[in-house]
Amino acid sequence: MKNMKNKTILIYISAVIFSLPIFAQQKTSVIQTEEEFQSLMPVTGTVETFFGDYELDHSFPAVGEGDKIFKLMDHQRASQLYLWGLPIVAMTTWIEGNREVYGCGYNDLLSVKTFNERRGLLTANETTDYYFGASNTKDGAVIVEIPEGLAVGLVDDMWQQGITDLGLFGPNSGNGGTHVFIGPNTPPELIPETKDGQILHKVNTNQVFYLLRLLGAPDQVQKLIGKVEIYNYGSKKPKKVIQGNDKFLANYQQRGLDFWKVLHMAINNEEVQDRDRFFMYWLRNLGIEKGKPFNPSPEQIEILEDGAKVGELMAKTLVYDERLEGVLRQNNWRMILGGEWGDGIKNTQRMKHYDTFDPRARYNYEAVTTSPAMTIPTPGKAQAYIGKFEDEEGNRLQGGNNYIIKINGPVPAELFWSTVIYDTDTRCLIDNRKGAHGGKATVGSKTEGLRINEDGSYTMLLGPGDPPKGWEANYVQTLSGRGWFPYMRAYGAQKDFFNDAYKFPTINKVKDFSKLD
Repeated sequence: MKNMKNKTILIYISAVIFSLPIFAQQKTSVIQTEEEFQSLMPVTGTVETFFGDYELDHSFPAVGEGDKIFKLMDHQRASQLYLWGLPIVAMTTWIEGNREVYGCGYNDLLSVKTFNERRGLLTANETTDYYFGASNTKDGAVIVEIPEGLAVGLVDDMWQQGITDLGLFGPNSGNGGTHVFIGPNTPPELIPETKDGQILHKVNTNQVFYLLRLLGAPDQVQKLIGKVEIYNYGSKKPKKVIQGNDKFLANYQQRGLDFWKVLHMAINNEEVQDRDRFFMYWLRNLGIEKGKPFNPSPEQIEILEDGAKVGELMAKTLVYDERLEGVLRQNNWRMILGGEWGDGIKNTQRMKHYDTFDPRARYNYEAVTTSPAMTIPTPGKAQAYIGKFEDEEGNRLQGGNNYIIKINGPVPAELFWSTVIYDTDTRCLIDNRKGAHGGKATVGSKTEGLRINEDGSYTMLLGPGDPPKGWEANYVQTLSGRGWFPYMRAYGAQKDFFNDAYKFPTINKVKDFSKLD
């Protein structure tokens, strides 16, 4: 018995020792010699940095240098604030834009079906009917009742933290259910006691945004949306579904000073998260403050406008020149949303020791909304998204060239798959409406008349001219002078999509389409 006890203690001690991080076993001295300390910064002289040279005089910033350094600080912070604000600016633009353009109020649903209605949405698909809406938990707990059926949806907070999936990939697996959302300012008397089967969600923002993708025939979609209910506890009213009527709304982030105006609106609509308090201080020093009017000085406006430019350049670089570990896969296709692939974005945006910053900015510049099923997929119960920004030669994808995308079949997706073409500048559906073969940006399993090769593969054609006869369904017309990139989606993606067993498509530039299989 004693030997057993000693053995147990030994195993425990060994486990503790071997579980210690490597750095804990390293010896780091806190001592820096006076000579080394003095050698790294002159008392009087020039300090050379990446951002320029700065003068010290008896260890004081020389005359005029302080102003230069303050300006450097402000410009650096403005560009980082742009990256920080991308998710909430996109969501605020979406909600307020729906209000201005379509007349949507809280708890209303906007129906989006046409190409023109979709083309302002960040990386939207063309395959499913969309229904969007927003609610405010300050008006009482938000109740969302989802019926049984072919729905793939989600609910996000204003920072695009995915709260839950709805429908097929949600906790009820498509069997219907009731979700209850309470926020930081929900009145206690307007929070119901949850009943059996109801799911309670605590949200960090006042507003919540919900998105439904409905699959099936038009009559099935109408029947399903008719059973969806969204209301505040204590004030249930008939749901209003508002038609898009082929109107256009850009929900991508604004440029210039307008970006900061929307960010000011956003922070005044919501509570400040603990993780954001330092950023709020930076904003304050640039003339943007919660509880006060938007009124930056001319000098601050100049810094903000420049910060938006530099910040967007950083965002573009994060998207189109990927350096994040683990998300690049076969022949440089990238898993758009993280999960198990290293430095990607999870729906919580939270990792063990940090909250993601670059991955969040990258994703929220190119796309919008997250959910558990999107970011931590379970084979067969997941949406998979991959993107690629160059051809097989490593060259950027340009609208004035012809390309062939070869897609292996069968694609391991239970519900549908699609390859959608987006404009590099707007990150939205390529706006080819004026072309003779425009008004579509997608080739996929739901494409009417899709041509399938004898070996079960698919050939997708892209170019600025006309498609070869008989290939119209497989063709997307591009725009000379503009860049493009594809997303491949797999809804109900199987494990082969995630473990590299399925070989991702190839993209090859061609002179013309005379040598098709």
